[in-house]
Amino acid sequence: MTRITCLGSSDAFNSGGRANSCFWVDDAHGAFTVDFGPTALLAIERLKLDLSRLDSVFVTHLHGDHIGGLAQLLCAYQHREKRRRPLTIGGPPGIERRLAAAIESAYPSLSRRGLGFPLRIVRWTVPGTTDCGGRTVSAIRARHDIHAIACSLRITTGEHALTFSGDTGWQAELVELAAGADLFVCECSDVEAGYWAHISLTEIAAERATIRADRLWLTHFGAASRAAALARAQELDLTVADDGLVLELGR
Repeated sequence: MTRITCLGSSDAFNSGGRANSCFWVDDAHGAFTVDFGPTALLAIERLKLDLSRLDSVFVTHLHGDHIGGLAQLLCAYQHREKRRRPLTIGGPPGIERRLAAAIESAYPSLSRRGLGFPLRIVRWTVPGTTDCGGRTVSAIRARHDIHAIACSLRITTGEHALTFSGDTGWQAELVELAAGADLFVCECSDVEAGYWAHISLTEIAAERATIRADRLWLTHFGAASRAAALARAQELDLTVADDGLVLELGR
């Protein structure tokens, strides 16, 4: 069984008092998250998820609302959890440098004294496919800030395939990446099209017939885009991924 929990569904600004867009996935290997922003650990605590199960973090891109909680996570494992088993962090090229900078800024003693557990860093092949933490991760380049090395990901774990747009403007490649997936988690930052680096509900509506994933969840909402998505959810056969939403996929 694969179980997906929405840890957060907001944009970078915590619109509506919601946590930053982030997802926790339990599977046969353990658990992984897609991104780990500054509100991720708070959401894990509130939802009473077992932090000891987490074996991997898969990063879509190097913006603060998607990686801003990684140093906090490592600090929690070092000092509170007394972790000893390995942790894998997979991300786009540049993930090592950004992670090191985050640790140095937030908890410099972690880098000077070292961690009490093995930390494995894996870089995505973009475009391409990478084995990571027992799962297969296929990455394409997203239409977003070039300095954040943004990617959209398809993660195959066991019999299930999950696709995450990450932060991106709409591109036809997303249709291919999501084809046949059990779940496509797609950002919806705006109501109307107009900004090249994010997807709008108008664009999702126009492309809905081309999206061939079994289920469509929207995330990364501003207040206006969430309200508009709720109003059209039934019409467009999609789910507004509110914080705490859970989906279980059987065999």
